[in-house]
Amino acid sequence: MQVVNGLGAGDAFGGALCHGLLSGWGLERLVSFANVAGAIAATRRECSTAMPTTAEVDTFTTREDLR
Repeated sequence: MQVVNGLGAGDAFGGALCHGLLSGWGLERLVSFANVAGAIAATRRECSTAMPTTAEVDTFTTREDLR
């Protein structure tokens, strides 16, 4: 992924991490989901609209070519 704006990437990571913890996910899924959420946010211009949806993150975490 090409970074466009790093602002908000940490917020996306932290929010995704909390989401996974509250959902009771295992460590591997939790860390993968949070990393992808942060990466997606970094590819967007504005941090206020950069937060990815769960469906967007799941699309990347389930792609075989990215593993």
